[in-house]
Amino acid sequence: MHYSIHYLRNLPDIFADACLGGRNRELYHYKKDGIWKSISYQEAYEAFEKLGFGLRALGMREHDKIAILSENRPEWCLTDWACAHFNMISVPIYQTSVPRQIEFILNHAECRVIIVSNKEQALKVIPLKSNLKFLEYLIVMDEESFDDAWILPFRELMEKGEAEKKQSPQSMQEIASLIRDEDIWSIVYTSGTSGEPKGVMLSHFNIAANIQQTQEHEKIQHNKRWLSFLPLSHSFERAASLFTVWIGAEIYFAESISKVIENLKEVKPNYMTTVPRLLDKIYSVVQEQVSQGPAAKQKIFQWAEKIGEEVVGKYLSRNRAPIGVAAAKYALAKKLVFNKISAVFGGSMISCISGGAPLSAKVGAFFTAAGVRVLEGYGLTEMSPITHANQHDFIKFGTVGKALPDIDTRILEDGEILLRGPNCMLGYYKNPEETAQTIDRDGWFHTGDIGYVDEEGFLKITDRKKDIIVTSGGKNVAPAAVERAITASKYIEQAVVIGDRRKYLVVILVPLLETFQEWGRHRQPPLEFRSYADLSTSPEVEKLIRDELALNQQDLARYEQIKYFFIAPRPFTIEGGELTPSLKVKRRKVMEMYHDEIEAMYQD
Repeated sequence: MHYSIHYLRNLPDIFADACLGGRNRELYHYKKDGIWKSISYQEAYEAFEKLGFGLRALGMREHDKIAILSENRPEWCLTDWACAHFNMISVPIYQTSVPRQIEFILNHAECRVIIVSNKEQALKVIPLKSNLKFLEYLIVMDEESFDDAWILPFRELMEKGEAEKKQSPQSMQEIASLIRDEDIWSIVYTSGTSGEPKGVMLSHFNIAANIQQTQEHEKIQHNKRWLSFLPLSHSFERAASLFTVWIGAEIYFAESISKVIENLKEVKPNYMTTVPRLLDKIYSVVQEQVSQGPAAKQKIFQWAEKIGEEVVGKYLSRNRAPIGVAAAKYALAKKLVFNKISAVFGGSMISCISGGAPLSAKVGAFFTAAGVRVLEGYGLTEMSPITHANQHDFIKFGTVGKALPDIDTRILEDGEILLRGPNCMLGYYKNPEETAQTIDRDGWFHTGDIGYVDEEGFLKITDRKKDIIVTSGGKNVAPAAVERAITASKYIEQAVVIGDRRKYLVVILVPLLETFQEWGRHRQPPLEFRSYADLSTSPEVEKLIRDELALNQQDLARYEQIKYFFIAPRPFTIEGGELTPSLKVKRRKVMEMYHDEIEAMYQD
């Protein structure tokens, strides 16, 4: 097949190409005992060479499956690169996964080794040993003490690798040179909003192509600092971790989600991948702080936000500098408001690449006005994963941008988006029936997403095909659009709209506890909210949410508007079963949990 790009064909070639920029450059940064430490490209190379030979010393060979269960840290990436160079198949597992999920993946993928970060993760696996049909070794990154012979420290694996390398008849380069385009690089289990996860088989060429497609499309600057905080087990962040190596970046691993804001100020990154949830949260905090300030401060903020919207729409979205009166107003708005927002991100941010969920156009424009250009994109694990993205020189908020090179987009009559390209998966592991249903004979991947391509070539996602609501009156409603309108309120964090085959729509809401706590403190008399349960029983909260819904649904058609709502007594979480590990809401689970409350809203 003819492609517009002359592709490097596998990950060893990608890493070798990256090293042409200099092996002594710093690559990974991590914090230990309060101090940032670094690993160079050369040190990374030597480390994953030892890891690969260490796995071979344990009897692992080409196409064996190696699971990774860890938070973001250099060892995660080093293990991933080791598997890629020794043609072993990596199987990432979310660090938030519970034992039942871990057991399913290890057995289904037939993993012979699992490498975990610490004792906490190891203790999820150890009790499963008798049920794990293929697992032979558990490797622990941290220095932990275990008596079982099948459990080894990461350090010992490296030592075994050093000895194995000396006696091996083949070098790592010779082993890597035998990799074929179609060899499986990784089996990535989609979190799934219903049923058991599916194992997505991605080849070396799939991921190598997507790395190069992304750079051809985005033209990201080389040799810049990136902050990594999204889970590496998520295909978006993992692809970013490989992509950034190829373009010569320095990757800083955030200490934890709770320390992202602190790490941003320390690292002063130029880029990062993110999800809308983080941006929404920062925006909500800013809005709340302003609303509690003096009237004069509120007026200044509102004026600056308006100027920002105008400047973004006319100039910044096309990467043009404002001129004339607009330039003068924008300069003042930056001095009074936007520079403070930029400082939250460290003051050196060029772009945030947002994916995984829809981004509010208002929020994207706000941060772009603050000098943090938000580039929303789209993709799926099955597409390695990125297929569309807004570009630095042309942002169209409310869309996920244009297709990457060599990706074809097709829209069916019912609005479903079909995709085709070199980054399309090999199929679902051990599931040829599902593969045949998802990839048709002409190679089109059926995404299950609904959307359209506008006159300028930008893709707009409107909903999931299976989530479309058809009311009893025959009206089609895209719940995601209604949910975006509802969660535009700074008081509402999560929403699940319900109404299929019903006469009107209702919603299960999760309020933002911290925002309501701040709001309650400024009431006369003050109101105290210690928990979500307090919010769910407060008449004052109910009235405020009703007012917010009325305000934020003004642009929706009458049949799209919510008639009743229920305030959930606790947030949707992974542990509670309402969210997937990639933070997608499991609609069916939420509807099952709140079945009685939903039925009560339809009793009129």
